[in-house]
Parts: sequence; C-alpha cells; structure tokens
Amino acid sequence: MLLEDGTETPDGPDEDAPTTAGDTSGDTSALQASGALESGAGQPSHASVTDEDDLPPASSAEPLVPIFLEPRGDRLGPLVFRHGAHPPFAIRWYGITSLFGHLRNFVARAIATESVDSRDWMRPNAPEELLRATVSVLRGGQSRTSSPDGDPQAGNGPLGTTKPAASLVEALDRPVWIDFVADTGDDRDVSAGVGEMLASTYECADDAGHKRTLPRGDLLVFGGDVAYPVATADEIYKRLVLPWNEQLRRTRASNRKRVVLGVPGNHDWYDGLDGFGRLFRRSVDEPFRTDDVDPTPKLGRKLRIRTGRKVGLVARQLHLDEVGGAYGLIVAFGRSVKAFFSGVGIRRRRRLVLRGYEPVQEASYFALPLAPGLDLFGADRQLGRVDFRQRSYFTRWRRAHADRAVLFVAGDPAMAYGLRNDPGARMLAACKLSLERDRIFYIAGDFHHYERRRVDRSMHVIAGGGGAFLHGTRIGPYPKPSGPPDAAYPNAVQCRKLVAEVPVRLTLFRAGALVHVALALLASLQLWAARNGTHTLVFTSIAMATALTFGLYFIAHQGQEKRGIAFVAAPFGVALGLLPMALRLSTSRLPAMAGDTAVIIASAFGGSFVFGIYLTILAVLGFEHQQAFTVLGHPGFKHFVRLCVHRDGRIEGWTVGKDDVLVKGPPALIDKFVWTPGPPEPPKPGPRGSRRPPAGS
Repeated sequence: MLLEDGTETPDGPDEDAPTTAGDTSGDTSALQASGALESGAGQPSHASVTDEDDLPPASSAEPLVPIFLEPRGDRLGPLVFRHGAHPPFAIRWYGITSLFGHLRNFVARAIATESVDSRDWMRPNAPEELLRATVSVLRGGQSRTSSPDGDPQAGNGPLGTTKPAASLVEALDRPVWIDFVADTGDDRDVSAGVGEMLASTYECADDAGHKRTLPRGDLLVFGGDVAYPVATADEIYKRLVLPWNEQLRRTRASNRKRVVLGVPGNHDWYDGLDGFGRLFRRSVDEPFRTDDVDPTPKLGRKLRIRTGRKVGLVARQLHLDEVGGAYGLIVAFGRSVKAFFSGVGIRRRRRLVLRGYEPVQEASYFALPLAPGLDLFGADRQLGRVDFRQRSYFTRWRRAHADRAVLFVAGDPAMAYGLRNDPGARMLAACKLSLERDRIFYIAGDFHHYERRRVDRSMHVIAGGGGAFLHGTRIGPYPKPSGPPDAAYPNAVQCRKLVAEVPVRLTLFRAGALVHVALALLASLQLWAARNGTHTLVFTSIAMATALTFGLYFIAHQGQEKRGIAFVAAPFGVALGLLPMALRLSTSRLPAMAGDTAVIIASAFGGSFVFGIYLTILAVLGFEHQQAFTVLGHPGFKHFVRLCVHRDGRIEGWTVGKDDVLVKGPPALIDKFVWTPGPPEPPKPGPRGSRRPPAGS
C-alpha cells in the first residue's frame, strides 16, 4: 500500500502487483550494509564529461549500472510487432469502448458551449509559490519557508544561505533534469515497457566520444492524454499507475522525491478532469492512504499476472476485451441510474500516486521559473479555448518578465506534418507568444510520433510516444516553406510500409467491428427498400451514397487539405452507397434468405476493405494522417524526451525510444539536440515623438 506521498507502508506492495522470482526490489538491507545506498558506491567508474555538480543527489534506488544508449540511426524497424497480452488491452478505435469515449467528448463539449468551464473555479499556483513547493519536494523537505526578515521567497535559495532564489536552477545550484512524456496509458504491457524506459538512468557518447550520464528527471512532465479512451481515475490506475509503479519498484525507484506536473489533453477532459486532478493536483496537508482497490474483474487480474502470453493473446483475438468493455459500460450505467434514483453518490477513487513522485500544482495550467532567463509554462486549451483566467495568468507574468525565454508544454502541437496546427497555434496566440517572434522551446504530444524542427529562434518538438497507438509521420513530401523536420521517428519509408496494411487489418476486425456493423445496417435498409420496388431501391441507394460521402469527409475533415479530402471522399462514398444495390441486383436469382444474407455479409466486409483503401489514400497523399494509423492500433516506436536545463537557459535534449518495447533489449538514442535561447531582442523604437510612460504609471 502506498501513502499519498508515494512511500510504501509496512502493509506491503501494491495490491495485485505481479512479482517475479528473484525480485529483490524491496530488499535493500544488503546494499545498506555495504554502504552503497545514497552514497553512490557501486557506480561504475569511467571518464565522463558530466560534472558531478550537474547531477541530482545520488540515490539508493537508481540502477547501479546505467544503460548505454546507442544511436538508432535511420534503419527500418520490424513490420511485425507484439501486442500486449495482459489486460487491459489496447483500445480498438473502431470498437464499442472507443465509441463510449467519443460520446463523452460530445457531452463535454456540449457542456462547454453553455460556458460551464471547471477552470473558472481553479486557483492556479503563483509561479513563486510553485517554485517553493517544487524546491521543498526536491530537497526532501529541507527547504526553509522564509528568511529571517520574513521574505517567503528567500527560503528557496541554496541550502546554507538566505539568498533568495528566483528560479529552480538557482535554488538547486545545479542544472535541472526534466523527463517529458505524453499520450500514455493505453495497452497495459506497452505502458509497463515505457515506464521501465523512463525509470532508467542512461549513458551516451557526446560529440567528443566521452560518456555522458543522463539521470532520471527531477521533474516528470506529462503532455496530456494520460489514459484512454477516457481518462477516468480507474482507467488511469489500470493503464498507467499500476504498470508504472511495478516498473518503478523493480528498477529500485528512489526514495528521494521527484515532482510530477501535467497539462491535460482532450481525453483527460472527457472525464471533466476528475481523474487528471486525482493524479496531478497537490495533496492536502492531512495525509491519507491512496486508494489501491483494483477495479479489474477477477478473471482480468488472473490474466494480468500470468507470465505467458498465449492465453492473453487468444482472449484478445476473440475480442473478449470488447465484450468485457461493453459489459463494464452496462454495469457502470446501471450503477449511475441506481445512484441517481436512490439519491446517493458514486464512490470514486480518492487519489492516484506514482511511486516516488509528488504533485505540486493546483490547476490544469502552471508557470514555473526554471532558470534566470527561462520559464516553464504548462497551458490547457482543451474544450476549444484558453479561458480568460488562464490568459490573464500567463500575460501578467509575461508582462513582468518579457525578456525571458519559455519552455512551453502543451497538449497540442503548434505545427504538425509541416503545417500549422490550429489548437496549439491558438494557444500560443492566447498567451501572447509566437514561435517566429519569441524564444520558445515548444514541446507537446497529441500526435503519437516524434518530430523536431527549428522555427526561427524557437524549437518545436512533438513527442507523443508514451504508450498510445502510433500516428505515423508524414509519408509524402513536406509542404513549403516549412520543409521536412530536423528529426522524425519513425521515418516516412517505415510509415509507408505500415499504412499499406490498413485495408486488410480493418477488414479482419483488428480495429473493432463498428464499421462492419454500420455497413451491414445500411445494406439491410437497402434490402428493405428493394422490397418496395426498384425505384425505391435506387432512391434509397443514392441518398445513402450522398450521406456516406459527407460522412467520409467528416471523418477526415480535420486534415489540412479540405478540397483534396472532399475530392477523394466523393467516389468512395458513391461506391459504398451503391455497393449493396449492386450486390442485390447480382444475386436476384438466389432465394431471398440466402441472397439477403450474402448481400449483408459482402457489404460489411467488402465495404470495410473499401473504407480502408480510402483512409490509406488520404495518408499517402498527405491529406489526413491519423485515421489510417488509428485502424492499425500500432504498438511500436515508443519514446520520451529527457532534458537538461542549464543556468544560462540552454536546453540539452535526448530522445530515448524503442521500436518494440515488448521485445527484450535496451532502448536506443533516437535524437539529441541543443537549444540555446540567446539574448532577447532589443525593443523596437516607437513612433517618432512617442514617449513610454514611466514604470508604475
């Protein structure tokens, strides 16, 4: 059982946590006797260019031997990947559980249109307050609350001094390490693999051939979409907290506390931020035990702790995950109805805790001074906009610190596939920031791949490989003037090979059966119309072809090339709409029962194949990139970004990833980079004769 601060009580480990033979993660007595704990003993000696003062304090729980990262290069990854074999399995995005998530989205947006926004009630931490809380956690409670003269900010200075510290780097008197991850919590086994990667310490070679140590981050920052399809507290627990805590225990996660921060994505808002708040909101002063009750059915828990993969894979192939998901939705709906009529509330999980991490934020957005010339912003633009209070929060700080660069964490990128991405771009504009004008290190998820590019003095990074299915990078040529990114993972050649599998996988139910069911129902309607004569059949078929054309366009309408999408959607909509009529006319000599059955089955499977071809063409032409990979539900190419923030605002970054996290072997170095914000530009002179009013006027 874990306490709210992440420490373990004498009651033992988390409930239902799988154990393995020889697991000694909880036995530290031998290491303590040898003096290895907290002293750094046992660490390998090597010629390293990393200054010891640049690293966090030595930890008893860090792996004794860091993992050496070899550069991955541009080699092609495997085409056959492993899926998880322990529940909860990955979401089938054309299945019943995904449909539930989309319905929650519609409800959340409908509420937002009535100006019912929970952010109106949030009380965000003042940047100075968040700095104090962060320093206190990282020092293990050693920070002072105030200086002798009563200045609360002075307590953030280096230990042994009363000098005020205006940033985290100054308070710790060393560089700050940050781990960024986004789009987590889908397939349980994949999530565990990502957790293992993130919990590790690494080494890599620098440009001079010297080894560089990359320790775990002081801050763990989530870039949105913590769990799928809806980030309820139970889904976050099953798909993120439970598998990650198992890996943090096995890798001897440190008793030295770290800080966890997060911004929400759209899937977090589907639950009204309830689950998000239980993981990221600062704990109350009065400690209490976390709620470790596992809501997984008994059969699912038995499947989860099995070491083999065969039983779980058979269960997934039989779509028992969809059956179980549908049953769970029915049970949850029944409980809600019963609670409504009985006038009682539904018991919710109290708090979610990642082992060794402590939340410090009070709202879904925050600002934290990182270095003397660099701030960390975390923004929330879900429900379609950045609300007024949030805009005021950021602009007030920027008005007082206009000369500082910004490390901007968001749930949506400002650019994607070489084009402007409106949600992220509008978020920057609401905060009075611009990639072209200001010095911004922008990092986000939402798109489940890795991409890095420079924009004038700014750098833009997409890193959405925290566990959810893959969104491939752009397959066709990149538009001008942005051009191709400086780094992309996976590359276009790999994505082109993967997207070719879409029609067959969709036809074989790999993404779920909603498309088959919908096409079968449309065929049934046309067969009913055929009984009223040929004219009725033709009219009904034309009406369905028109409706399907609009439906195909709507599915891909978020793509940039609206006209191109409409041009491709038209023939495929006509083909899908007229297919049942053509099949009915060709089987007119068969008995009614046999002919109708053949038409329905052929429409369901043939239409699904045609729909898969439509999505593939959109991806290859560069019109829309996400829907085709949604069908694949690909579990590969997972990654996270480890950052080192220096006193001068310089940010070094290493992207650590693995093609298939379910295959044994070390991760690889996907990308490394350095971003230097440089000095601020001098203010432009105003019109002749104008005079700036004095400060404070």
